[in-house]
Amino acid sequence: MNPSEELRGTLALVHHELTDDPAKRQGQIGMITDIDLDQDDVFVSFEKGHQAKYSTDALLVLRNHKDVYRDLMSNATNMDGPDFKALFQLNLLQQSGSAKDLRSAMDIAQSNEKIRDYSMSSLEDKLGVVRDFAEYQEQAVTRGR
Repeated sequence: MNPSEELRGTLALVHHELTDDPAKRQGQIGMITDIDLDQDDVFVSFEKGHQAKYSTDALLVLRNHKDVYRDLMSNATNMDGPDFKALFQLNLLQQSGSAKDLRSAMDIAQSNEKIRDYSMSSLEDKLGVVRDFAEYQEQAVTRGR
């Protein structure tokens, strides 16, 4: 499955510091409905049927729950109690994987900058990792043993 197909239906947060957003959706959560990676266009649907187009660097998505958990445990002593508790709750919701729980996890990240920094990355970064891994796999297959 290619990254475009894989990301359809993924929740995304419009970067809160986005300066040029004709749709005025900074800091809002929507669902990725379509992607054109060649043009760096990501189409996001919001409540009440509103849609907007963004570049991959304008959208934040949840990081892999295993990475969030690892970072949470590694940095536990550096976090204050409420942030640790909120991030732990977010991670539990993420691990559940249900649409309702993922939305709740996004709501937690949306409301707290520290939590957002720990739990989210830009879609551009996520796709960079996916592309690098796909290229690695492709090279491994073509080289063979």
